Amino acid sequence: MSTTTAQLTWDACYNTRDLGGLPTAGGGQTHTGVVVRSDILARLTPAGVQAIIGYGVRAIIDLRSPDEVAQEPYTLPQPTGGGSLPVYYNLPFVDRSQLDPAIFAQAHDLTAEYCLMLDHCMPQVAAIVEQIAGLNQGATVIHCHAGKDRAGLIAALLLALAKVPAPIIAADYAASEERLWPLYHQLVAAAAGDPARLAQLPPKPSAPPERILATLDHIATRYGDVNAYLLQAGVAPQTLTRLQERLVQPHSE
Repeated sequence: MSTTTAQLTWDACYNTRDLGGLPTAGGGQTHTGVVVRSDILARLTPAGVQAIIGYGVRAIIDLRSPDEVAQEPYTLPQPTGGGSLPVYYNLPFVDRSQLDPAIFAQAHDLTAEYCLMLDHCMPQVAAIVEQIAGLNQGATVIHCHAGKDRAGLIAALLLALAKVPAPIIAADYAASEERLWPLYHQLVAAAAGDPARLAQLPPKPSAPPERILATLDHIATRYGDVNAYLLQAGVAPQTLTRLQERLVQPHSE
């Protein structure tokens, strides 16, 4: 049993890994081929599309806002080697156009922003979790843009629901930093000599494990645990049970 998530190589994706194979309380482990976290899939090449079909992906949940989707729409090339494109769902985690700007003005760092996202976007979190729980065939990909923040939070909630120990959840989150550096270097090289483009580059990749540990602590302090948080968000109890059964492979004697 591994204590790190399995990195996947899908052409034009950088931050993609399966949430399976991680130890859970009670001696079990998370199922492989159920949930994959990733950065944006809109750039996938034909080879990348064939890779996701070959991996058994049947659904894609895009956590980006409508504005982001309009800028980089989900338009994958049709597969040429057999299989059909996964079903696509756009379920924004955070749509800032629908939120009071003063909410996030309170955030003094990204950890605080994560906590505000969880506190103020509970209906959106519930919709995402309900959708994942309702997809019973094949693997489901959850992604945002870089696959670090919004996808990282949903991944952390799912792993905590599966009773993966917090340090291992934090290690999965932290893996995004190493995975995103090659993309950042490419963006810097492409913008070389163009001050305007350089000024528009995203921040350098940063995913310290302490950030997600502090976020999990916030959930524990304010709500009790992840189960209680998701119930308060509006996820049905039977949905949580069904999702836990999908996520966790019990220990076999």
